[in-house]
Amino acid sequence: MSPYEILATVIACIAVLVSVVTWKGQRKLQREANDLQRATAKLAEKQLELLLGNERGKSVPRLSLDLFRDGKSLRFRLKNVGEAEARDAEIELLLQRPEDNPIITSEYAEKFPAKHLAPGSSVTLIAAIHVGSPSAYNAVLSWTNPDGSRVKEEVYVAL
Repeated sequence: MSPYEILATVIACIAVLVSVVTWKGQRKLQREANDLQRATAKLAEKQLELLLGNERGKSVPRLSLDLFRDGKSLRFRLKNVGEAEARDAEIELLLQRPEDNPIITSEYAEKFPAKHLAPGSSVTLIAAIHVGSPSAYNAVLSWTNPDGSRVKEEVYVAL
């Protein structure tokens, strides 16, 4: 073999080595790009779910119950935080002892069931809490959606 043939073979081997190293690097970059593309697709899917969920959430009422201080007295507030009207809204406190019920029966009877609770509106009740009363309550909120379905949701409310 002539020195030119040996030099050509060495150069060809170096070129093959450079090609293999470059090919492996490109393969790694392509794998990372594919992983990134999958992650982006999953993120887009989650965003679409959230957008669709928000659209569905706008068409239903959602009620919340809180216990707040109004001057010197305490009150329960049932509020529609959803985007649709709630009908026949009611509150039922889950009590271990019935004598711990802080809701005045006559006031509850005149205000509930709340026939129409528009978005953003609320109904308040005096909370007749005394020293021996619990400071937190579990309650079941129930209401009727615009489509006629009845919803019951358990909530926790504390001072």
